[in-house]
Amino acid sequence: MDRIHCQSIRDSTEIQHVAVFIQEPLPNQRHTGIAFRVNLSDPLEYLHLAWHCRLCRETRLGTSYFWVDPKIASSRLRQIAGICDDIAHANSSEQIPYSFGTPIGAFDSKTKKFLLGPTATGLTCASFVLSVFETAQLRLARYTGWPKPDEEDRKWQENILNLLHKSKYVSPEHIKAVEREVGTSVRYRPEQVAAAAALRVRRPVKYRHAKSLGDDLVRTLRGEPVDGAFRLSLWERLLDRLGMT
Repeated sequence: MDRIHCQSIRDSTEIQHVAVFIQEPLPNQRHTGIAFRVNLSDPLEYLHLAWHCRLCRETRLGTSYFWVDPKIASSRLRQIAGICDDIAHANSSEQIPYSFGTPIGAFDSKTKKFLLGPTATGLTCASFVLSVFETAQLRLARYTGWPKPDEEDRKWQENILNLLHKSKYVSPEHIKAVEREVGTSVRYRPEQVAAAAALRVRRPVKYRHAKSLGDDLVRTLRGEPVDGAFRLSLWERLLDRLGMT
């Protein structure tokens, strides 16, 4: 996991233009976002969807975190940093809802405003990261291989729905939209998205690879031992190139 770094050990000033950060602010609750700077002389900023209509652009994070150095050309990373800046400006007044919508086509290609509609009901912190890379035409995950929500995913989605119910700032229409997504919409976990940004395999990354490294990443966040570095075998690499896995 040579592209995954602890912020307290490897300083975030080493981040070139873009990194994906991940943290566990509460037990069994991970959070992810994007650290970015358009110019190397700029201060590092953090863009993340903290909650319903709470797109945050900050210069500091309150909790320690790990950051992932994506295997992407510097010029492309700078492009993503510019997109982060545009998205932050474009969605500062009409904010992004929180729901389990698709990360595909989430933002207008010109204005970078969130495209709220029948299938674009909102994003989670993890699908927000995916959608930013999507906007740069850099797909991190192979969505077709992601499984339907399991029991743990469904409970998590139901908990999010309950929290939205309790908020006075969430419209009844949005509640109904989220209700329809519970148990049916794919859950992209923060650790799997961070893993997809880190993996040294041809993108978009398959679910089983993102899950394997993602599970190791969770153990790393908690200070638990990890068996060894995640690597694809030569056979897996060949099958991957042939599209047979």
